[in-house]
Amino acid sequence: MLKNKPSIFSNVFKFILLIATGIILTFVLISYGVPKLIVFLIVLALYVAVSILWPMYIIYKSTSLRAIGRYISGNYKKPIFGYSYALAHGDKRDVENALKRIMNTYVQQDMSDVYGANLALFQKNSKNLLMHAENISGQEYKDYYFGHAYVMNGNFDKASEFLAKLHTPWMIHSLKAYAAHKRGNRDTFRQEADQSIKSAIGMQRYVLHHTMRRFESGDFKI
Repeated sequence: MLKNKPSIFSNVFKFILLIATGIILTFVLISYGVPKLIVFLIVLALYVAVSILWPMYIIYKSTSLRAIGRYISGNYKKPIFGYSYALAHGDKRDVENALKRIMNTYVQQDMSDVYGANLALFQKNSKNLLMHAENISGQEYKDYYFGHAYVMNGNFDKASEFLAKLHTPWMIHSLKAYAAHKRGNRDTFRQEADQSIKSAIGMQRYVLHHTMRRFESGDFKI
C-alpha cells in the first residue's frame, strides 16, 4: 500500500506563500518608486519562474533526488508522477496500478507502449514486453526494451546485439545492470546501476534510482 501520502494542504500553503510573496514584493517595489509596469513584469517573471521554469528544471534537468522527490510527492495524484511516487513509496501492486493508470490516461500510442513495456518488465512477462517493444516508434527505446526482453529470457547473445545499438549512457548501463542481475552478479549489477543513475537527469534519474533499489532488494525480479 502507498504510504506517506503528502497532504493537500502542502500545495495550498505553497500557493498562498507565492501569492503573499508577490503582494509583499509589489508593495516594496512601489514604495521605492518603481514604475507599476516594471513592478508587474517583475512579479510576473517571479510567478513564471516559480510555477513553470522551476518545475520544468526539476522534471527534466535536476540531479537532486531529494528535490525531484519533493516535487513528485506534491504532484503524486497526476498519473505520470503517481508512477514515480509508487516506485519510491508503494509496493509492486501500487507500481503496476500506476503504470496501468498512465496507459489508460494517455492516448498517445508510444506512451502506452513505453509504460506497457515497463509494466511487462515488472510482471516478468517477456511476451508482452516484446509486443510493446515492437510497437514503439522511437528506435532506441525499441532496442532498449528488446534487450530487456531477451535478458529476461536468458538470451544474452541476442540482448547484446540490441545493447550494441544503444547510444544513451543511462540506457546502456541500465541494460548491463539488468543482465548482471539476471546472471546473479551483484557487484557488476551495483556498478552498472550506479552508472546508469549517474548518467540520467530529472525524473529519469529518480525512476532509475528507485527501480534499481527494488531490483537489488528483490522486490522485482527478471
